[in-house]
Amino acid sequence: MLIPVVYPPHDAPPTPPPPADEAPRSSEGDVPRLLYLARALWLCAFPVGVVVAGMLFLVSVPQAQEALLALDAHWGQPLSLFLAFGLWLLLAWYTCRLLLDRRFKADTLGECVHKRFAEQLRRWLPRALIPLGGLPVAGFFLTVHGERWVGAVLLLITAALLLFAIKRRVWLQRLPAQSWLYRALALETRAQAVADLAREDRLTNLSRGLLTLTLGLQWVLFSALLWWPEGTARALGAPALVLFALGSWVVFGAVVLTYLPKVYLRVPLTPLPLVLFVLFAPLNDNHIVGRAGPGTITGNAPRLGVDVWLQQWLAGPGADGKRPLVLVAVAGGASRAAYWGSAALARLQELGEQENVNFADSVFTISGTSGGALGASTFVAALDARRRATDAAACSPWKLTRAFTGQDHLAAPVGLMLYPDLVQRFLPIDFPGWDRSLGLEEVWQRDWDRQLALRCAAKTPAPNPFAAPFTALTGEMARSGGWLPLLSLNTAALTRGQRVYQTQFRLHEADGIDLLDGTLDLDVDNLSLAQAVHNSARFPYISPAGTVRLKTPHHDGDALDDGGTWDHLGDGGYVESSATLALLDVLRELETSGLLRDCKPEDDCSQVLDRRRLRLVLLVNTPARADDWLCRDAPRGNNIPPVDPGRRRATSMGLPEMVAPPAGILASNGARALDSQLELIKRVGGCGRVAELRLPKFKDHRDPSMNWMLNASSREQIDAALTETTRTADPWGQPAQAQLSAHLKQARQWFNLMH
Repeated sequence: MLIPVVYPPHDAPPTPPPPADEAPRSSEGDVPRLLYLARALWLCAFPVGVVVAGMLFLVSVPQAQEALLALDAHWGQPLSLFLAFGLWLLLAWYTCRLLLDRRFKADTLGECVHKRFAEQLRRWLPRALIPLGGLPVAGFFLTVHGERWVGAVLLLITAALLLFAIKRRVWLQRLPAQSWLYRALALETRAQAVADLAREDRLTNLSRGLLTLTLGLQWVLFSALLWWPEGTARALGAPALVLFALGSWVVFGAVVLTYLPKVYLRVPLTPLPLVLFVLFAPLNDNHIVGRAGPGTITGNAPRLGVDVWLQQWLAGPGADGKRPLVLVAVAGGASRAAYWGSAALARLQELGEQENVNFADSVFTISGTSGGALGASTFVAALDARRRATDAAACSPWKLTRAFTGQDHLAAPVGLMLYPDLVQRFLPIDFPGWDRSLGLEEVWQRDWDRQLALRCAAKTPAPNPFAAPFTALTGEMARSGGWLPLLSLNTAALTRGQRVYQTQFRLHEADGIDLLDGTLDLDVDNLSLAQAVHNSARFPYISPAGTVRLKTPHHDGDALDDGGTWDHLGDGGYVESSATLALLDVLRELETSGLLRDCKPEDDCSQVLDRRRLRLVLLVNTPARADDWLCRDAPRGNNIPPVDPGRRRATSMGLPEMVAPPAGILASNGARALDSQLELIKRVGGCGRVAELRLPKFKDHRDPSMNWMLNASSREQIDAALTETTRTADPWGQPAQAQLSAHLKQARQWFNLMH
C-alpha cells in the first residue's frame, strides 16, 4: 500500500484506445478507492492523527479535561485559548490540504479509478478535520456549568473556520487581479488549477512564509517556556498550551517529517518519532530523584527516631501533662488537596490564636499524600516563616498558605511537558534542565520566595525551605528550641508496588520502605523538600515517574539484581491516598517503645504519652455529602466507633462482564484508604478524639479541580466552607456544611487543653 508508484509525465504519448469489444472505464486511474483512501490517510498521518488523538484525549481523559477547565479569571487566558484552538484546527486543515494537493515524485497517491471519489476525498478530508476536532471540545465546554460561554465561542470559531475552508476557492476566484493577495498566491498562473482542484508541483511563496513563521513561533514558545516557565505558561494558561502543542505537532509532523522529506528524499519520515522514542528511551531519562538542584545547599542530616522526637515534645510543649498530641493526615487530591490541607490547618491555627493558643505546638506529625504533601509542607513552612518574620502579625499562615497553594502550578509543568521535555524524549542524551519535574519544583521555590517578599519579610536572610534539604526544618527546630510539626510524605515504588515514605524522623519497624534509609544505598542524599513533596505528588501524566538511582550499581543478572536503577516513584495515592498508614506506623512504633500507653492515676506518666491525650485531624478534600462522614455529628464520648455508611448503599454497574475487573482494581485503592481511616480512628480512641474536616459537596457548584490549579471560584468555595460563611439552599450542601462545622467545633474544644 505504501510502495511508491511512479506515473508517466503529462506529456507522455497517449495510451492506445481499448479494443472495440471492451467497455470503457469510468476514469483513467488504476488505484481502487479503498487503497486510495488508505494512502491519503497515511500521507496525512500527522494532521489526521493529531486531530483524532487530541480530540479523544481532551474529551475522555480526566486529567486532560481538568487541564481544559484550568482557566483563570483574567481575560488573557481565555483569549489565548481561543487563539490556540483556532490555530490548531486551521493548521490541521491547511497542512492536510497541502499534502493532498501536492503531486510528489514519486507519487504515492496515484490516480483513483473513480475520479470524483478522489476529488471529493481531497476536498473534504481536510475540511472534516475542523468539525472533528472542534465540535467535541466545544461540546465539552457547553456541558460544564459556568464555562458554557467558552463553548459557545469555540463553536463559533469552528463554524467560521469551516465556512472559510468551504468557501475559500470561490472567494479566491473573485479576487481582483490587481490585489496583493492575488499576486502573493500567484493566481495569475494558478487560477485554473485552484478552480479545478488540481494537484500542483510546488508551494507558493506565501505558503512557504506562513509555514516558516508558524514553525518559528513554536520554537519561540519552546525557548520562552525553557527560560521563563511560569511567566510564559501562566500568561497563556494550560488549556491554550495544550492546543498550541497540538498545533505545533501538526505542522512539524506534516511539513518537517512528511512534506519536505517527500520533496527532497522522496520518502516520508512519518515513523521517525516513534523509532527515536523507543530507541533513545534507555538513554535520556532526565527525571532523577535526589539530583542536586541549584537551590540545594547541603545533604540531609541524620534523622532522630520518632521516639526521641516524642520525648522532646513531652519535655517541651507537652510538659504540662494535659496538652493533647495531635496527628494529622492530609489526603491526596492534587491542588485541591494542597489548598484544602494547608488552608484547613491554617484555619485551626488562626482559631487557636484567637483564644491565645498555639495549635501547631500540639501537632506532632503531619502525614501527606499527593497534593496533601504540598499542603502539609506549606503549613509547616508558613509556621517557620512567621517565626523568622520581622512582623509576625502580618505574616499570617492563613493568608500565606492560601496565597501559595492557590497559585497556578499546572501551566508550567504542562508547558514543559509539551515542549522541552517532549523534545527530550527524542534525543540520545538527557538534559536535566528540561525535566518538567525540576521545573515544577523550581516554580514552587520561586513562588514561595515571592509570597514571603510580599507578606513575611525575614529578620535575617534564611534558606528557602523548599530548596533546602528535606530535614532542614527539623534541624533548625533542634537549634532554636521551638517546635514545628514533623513531616511524613508518602510516595509509591511503581515496580515493587509498595508504599515508600519520606519522614523527618526514623521509624525502626514500619511496613513501608524508608526512602532515606542508608542501608538501601539510594542516591538521595540531596533530596530537597520540594523534591520530597513532588515524589509524593507525581500527578499522572502531568508529572513523570521519578527515577531513584543506586549509589553503587548492582551486577548480578542471575539473581535478577542488575543495574543502577532502584525503582521509579509515582504518586503516593497509587498505594494509599488517605495518608493514614504512616500514622498507624507511628502509633505502633510508640507503643512498641513503651512511650504510648494507657496511664492509670497511680502510674508515673511523666515520660510517656497517655493514650487519652491522642487526637486526630483527618483532612479529606473529596467533596462529601453529610453521610460520608465516618464520625457523624462529631461525638465527644470515648470509644465511639466510626461508621462506614457506604456499606449500606446500593450500587449499579453496566456491563459487569467487562467493567467489573477494572472497576474493582480502581475501587480497591479507595477502599484501602477507607479501611485505614477506620482503623486509625479506632486506634486513637474513637470518634470522640477525631476532627474530620471534609470538603462539603454542593450540587449547585462545580467540584474544585483535581489538578495543579484551582480557579478563583474554587478557592472561594473552600474558603467559605472553612470560615463557615457558605450561603446555600443546596439540599446536599447544607447538611454537609453542618457536619464540617460540628467537627471544627470539636477541634476548638481541644483548645481548652492547650493553654
